[in-house]
Amino acid sequence: MLCQMLPGISQAVLITDSCAQAGSIYRWPSNCEIDNDVMSAATLAASQNKSVTTTLSSGHRNGSAVDMTIALPLSRLDDFTGTLAILVNIKPSQQTIVMQVLHWGEEWLGLLLHQQDASLEPVMPGSDRSVTFLRSGRSRLVFVSVLLLLGLMSVVTGTYRVTASASLEGKIQRVIVAPFDGYIASANARAGENVAAGDVIAKLDTRELLLQQQRYIAEKHEHDRRYRKALSERDKTQAHIFKSQVSQADAQLKLLQKKIERSALVSPLDGVIISGDLTRSLGAPVKVGDVLFEVAPLEEYRLIIFVDEKQVAGVQQGMRGVLTLKALPDNALTFNVHKVSPVYEENVNGIAYRVEARLDQNPPALRPGMQGVAKIETDQRSYLWIYFHKLFDAMRLWLWRWLP
Repeated sequence: MLCQMLPGISQAVLITDSCAQAGSIYRWPSNCEIDNDVMSAATLAASQNKSVTTTLSSGHRNGSAVDMTIALPLSRLDDFTGTLAILVNIKPSQQTIVMQVLHWGEEWLGLLLHQQDASLEPVMPGSDRSVTFLRSGRSRLVFVSVLLLLGLMSVVTGTYRVTASASLEGKIQRVIVAPFDGYIASANARAGENVAAGDVIAKLDTRELLLQQQRYIAEKHEHDRRYRKALSERDKTQAHIFKSQVSQADAQLKLLQKKIERSALVSPLDGVIISGDLTRSLGAPVKVGDVLFEVAPLEEYRLIIFVDEKQVAGVQQGMRGVLTLKALPDNALTFNVHKVSPVYEENVNGIAYRVEARLDQNPPALRPGMQGVAKIETDQRSYLWIYFHKLFDAMRLWLWRWLP
């Protein structure tokens, strides 16, 4: 268990010299071939009765990890002698920490052997002394095991990741609004369907516009007839008035023609309709400016991450992360934090700030609106801090609130 908890160990061997276990050799991993350097270090440590450290390789630069053999004679155990040797890849500055962890492991092994010997002793019925002794041994074992675990968690570091909910949005979103007051005549597409630029999504009723167009055409012809008659009679004043009325009718006709052309609602880009369904609203009235559809492109997305207010201080632009979507749980998508926005939203869990990110790749299965869980990699922290910092922060806040 010690080899699995301590990172960097590639091989370990325990050589015992006790009478009960003469010449026993235990190795980790169990099927590995013991390295000659490890055996040499163990033999030297046993003969000198002191720890031996040998550097096998030098780092490319100062402070980088190197291969070392560390051998420790188990001299603190009663009725048990042996040597523990490991092959580990660590930084030179971490050597002291690894030695301390090995000493803790020695103490833990001693408690295990002590409890094993005590469990083999005959226990007479009604012997409170034996029961108390066993309970004491178990308590000491649990206590030292917890201390060993906490010690390892305090020195072993890992990447701290901020976990938050996230959703996909189109990098750009274009809205299609009602160009004038009218009624829905037809709907050719709805939310979720792909459209191309220029495709007609829906149409507004133009019957009233066509009637107005016919009226203004008739008025234009009448004003033009009167204008020509005034010219023939050399009445310049009336001719000027009728010419202005002809121009006014012509302007109204151009405006109506523009409205008739805009009655066909077309997609401004290639993409997918993310909102809007008029198939069940045929004949319904709309007002100018009403948002009828929203269209987003399929090739470019932005990821919106809702980071809790207690964790947003550690998130910065340029950080990397991994996203898992509910719709694609088997596909982990990497992203890069683009912007930490001061805009926040209130939800059931409190205040969450919007963090915008860019995906490194866009699989074809992505769609705007998909939701998932994002993990933003911040920095290296001890595992003790990673697993218990929320508890410590809550305790600090509680004490600050209640202490005078």
